[in-house]
Amino acid sequence: MSSLLVKVRARMAIVAQRKVRGLLEGEYLSIFKGRSMDFDDLRAYEPGDEVKDIDWKATARSAHPLVRRYAATRKHNILLLVDTGRSMAAVTPTGESKRDVAVLASGMLGYIAQKHGDLVGLAAGSADDVCLLPTRGNNAHLEHVLQTIHRAIAIDGPKTDLLNVLRYAATHVRRRMMLVIVASTTAIDLVHERLLRRLRAQHEIMTIWIDDLAPGDPERVSLALHDVDDAGLLPAFIRRNKKLHTEYFHARSVQEMNTAATFDSLGIAHVRMSGEQTVIPQLFRLLENKKHGKR
Repeated sequence: MSSLLVKVRARMAIVAQRKVRGLLEGEYLSIFKGRSMDFDDLRAYEPGDEVKDIDWKATARSAHPLVRRYAATRKHNILLLVDTGRSMAAVTPTGESKRDVAVLASGMLGYIAQKHGDLVGLAAGSADDVCLLPTRGNNAHLEHVLQTIHRAIAIDGPKTDLLNVLRYAATHVRRRMMLVIVASTTAIDLVHERLLRRLRAQHEIMTIWIDDLAPGDPERVSLALHDVDDAGLLPAFIRRNKKLHTEYFHARSVQEMNTAATFDSLGIAHVRMSGEQTVIPQLFRLLENKKHGKR
């Protein structure tokens, strides 16, 4: 198979060059707010210490001024949590493969991260299993990450199960990381929310949703479409039913609004991508929103 990273880099060189330069030159770094340092411990205040480093709650408990000490963090760790179930083998509203959009988005974010000296890893899974690749910082590893995503997503593959991937991350990822969820647009129920809340307590999280082609899309109603979940052909008379089409769009809009509201309440930046052309602008928007604390 040809290099997926080469394709990613070529796309970045052709599309939205100004935005890509912004990401490479500084926009990316600004999403990691603070001093690039992790809390280590407390010690007694000494003359010359900065007032902003005083831990006022600990000071009140001990009755003596205490300041926080920090350990420098040289590199950030980015872990891609990618849904590789067969729903990702479906197509987007533009008719492109959701798998290709996932690979492109993962590759661009991974490449930008590595350009800034950060490490990138992968937790990719479905209902059957989750594959973990450790965080590393070289192009050969990023290529391995992208090839793993590409090979794992197949129309005859196991069912999608985002919960399985989230549970794996909650159980196995101990080090603080930036988690980037790349998944098919789905409803977020209370079980998802509890897991996300648990992960959010330890990690920074961003989410990339990849949209499905609407079965009643009037521009594609003449095409033969299959449901990837059961491999059945979608009947043309159902796809041409305007009432069902309207109800479907209403239900999907409500689901998307509820999902967005859940992520907003959890403080998780999120975007939706509908095709390869939307990857760069939406990735830029995601990092901008993360930088400004927006959802």
